[in-house]
Amino acid sequence: MNGTDGHSGPWSGDRASFQPYSFSEKERLCERHFYEIRNQYGPLWHICTPGNLTETLFIENEDFRFAVSNSAISAAESGLTIFTDQIMGNHIHTLGGGTQSQCVAYLECFTYRLEKYSADKGRFLNLMNFRCDNPIEISSLEMMRNEIVYINRNGYLVTPSSTPFSYPWGSGSAYFNQSHFSDPGIPYRDIPFRTKRSLCRKRLFEMPESYRYGQGMILPDSYARVRDGERMFRDAHQYFYLLTRNFEAYSEVSKRLGDTIVLTDEEIYPVARMLGWRDFKVKQLSLLPSDAKMAIARILRTDYYATSQQIRRVLGLPKDIVQQLFPSIEPTR
Repeated sequence: MNGTDGHSGPWSGDRASFQPYSFSEKERLCERHFYEIRNQYGPLWHICTPGNLTETLFIENEDFRFAVSNSAISAAESGLTIFTDQIMGNHIHTLGGGTQSQCVAYLECFTYRLEKYSADKGRFLNLMNFRCDNPIEISSLEMMRNEIVYINRNGYLVTPSSTPFSYPWGSGSAYFNQSHFSDPGIPYRDIPFRTKRSLCRKRLFEMPESYRYGQGMILPDSYARVRDGERMFRDAHQYFYLLTRNFEAYSEVSKRLGDTIVLTDEEIYPVARMLGWRDFKVKQLSLLPSDAKMAIARILRTDYYATSQQIRRVLGLPKDIVQQLFPSIEPTR
């Protein structure tokens, strides 16, 4: 592990001589880490199931805890190495290293346990569309950064009470967040047999030594290689910047995946104000005439993937006007 503060950022020296590398040296080090990780774990993939085609899968906290543990167990069973993941109400995102067949096996294992878990709770899910036939292969450091950040933003986008550092259902909140590692949990091998049986839903098998159990689930920072993921960024500042400002990259990833929410209202609002001033020389959105608001609405929709509800909230347009502009029904996420 590089660094003196517990993180793996590209820093040199001890705390007394805490001097960062130059910008270009940091970037070269990140490039080297990217190729080392790809060589060690195989091709890198973004696995995402389509939320717009799947019913709600996880409702209660118990469901999400099961899903987090299921991701860990499915990774161990399939041989996939997870660098980050996020469990959403009706889909999952996972960035993993391994062969394409291991990506398929990971989802097959996940689906098997999900069916068993749901049936035990008296719910019978239609999981025909819960699959990812063509995971996205990650071919460059820049793409790796964008995919990690996109995944780690997911829960934050649809949960107003969460930040990217507090959303609990997945390993994304552990990135550059030392407090996330405060719960040591207990080694998986030491948890009761009945708990293991409940988690695995079928025959038991050995888990990696790193796996720890706590808070009713396998702890995300014990199964995901968060430190290796952090090494894709020059430092925590770059990660935070990309997490909150890289709108264009989010749109590109969203376009590939077919996701419907890219930015929060708080992120769309300054974009709308910028467009109002740039195109109409009006600083307050409330002072824009209706035709100007509709013009901005079209840009927000096509360039920033704003939903109809977000456009209504940010621009204050009547519901019937927005429906006329964008008549298609938007799937929920």
